[in-house]
Amino acid sequence: MTGRTATVACLTGAGTAPELMAEAVFALDRVARLHNLRVRETHATFGGVAFARAGQMVPPSTRAAILAADAVLVAGAEEPTLDEVMGELDLRAQATRVRFGHSDDVVIVSPRFPDAAQWTVEKAFAIAERRTMRLAAVGDADWAELVDSVAAGHDHVLVEHVVPKLAIPLAAFQASRFDVVVVGAAWAEAMGEIVAASAAARVAAHGLLAEHGPSLFVPAPDGGHALAGSGVANPSSMLLAAATMLDLGLGHSAAAATLAGAVSAALVDGPQTPDLLRRGTGATSREFTSSVVAGFQLSQPWGSAA
Repeated sequence: MTGRTATVACLTGAGTAPELMAEAVFALDRVARLHNLRVRETHATFGGVAFARAGQMVPPSTRAAILAADAVLVAGAEEPTLDEVMGELDLRAQATRVRFGHSDDVVIVSPRFPDAAQWTVEKAFAIAERRTMRLAAVGDADWAELVDSVAAGHDHVLVEHVVPKLAIPLAAFQASRFDVVVVGAAWAEAMGEIVAASAAARVAAHGLLAEHGPSLFVPAPDGGHALAGSGVANPSSMLLAAATMLDLGLGHSAAAATLAGAVSAALVDGPQTPDLLRRGTGATSREFTSSVVAGFQLSQPWGSAA
């Protein structure tokens, strides 16, 4: 989408969602300026907030914003109405992105439906081609056969088959050995949960990828009602969701790398929000995001194209 204005539908639920969306918009504006991108945001609500305002969980204006967008960014992963929002789109695969440490980055790709398996594997190869040209396949013999059939058209991508009984412990203890992992449906949930398990300087976000129309990007659930209104919710997953949207939703890989790298740097060395501290006063959401934005110059992949 280089050269034209990309439209992002920003859908906001209840709890900490408005605060987290504000941080994502702030970071997106700054990274777009740095990479000379043109991104237009349309804002809409869904769930309980939308019902209170318009009497519907997903009002017509929200549906219109979704369907007119190039990508959809959601704050409010725990809203039950998110399933209704997803039902508006042709979402065929899930990509769970996890970053840990300064630079380790893993994407777990799996089909959402049995008839989406072929498309999902093709999409995983396309993602691998944008990254390190390495792809690990985890599944049974039929899954391995499907991956090999698609690999015939991508002979420059190095494919490794890993049986599930080995992949699960590797995901738990040596996740950094993976880059892109395409996983059969039976093992997708376990792989994603293990790689994304909460740990220091680790953050996860999810992309639901569409064959036709916009894909949808959402942070990991944060149990966000308890902290609502306090301005101290950890925005790292929301910011990674925005970075993943820039990459897999809009095709701006350099800007995505700048934002994702700066999120990791802030988690390792930046101000810590209260959920990351055992004692003391934590940083606010905006202080954390400001640290991310300040780190753009260090994390930007100079010389790469947006």
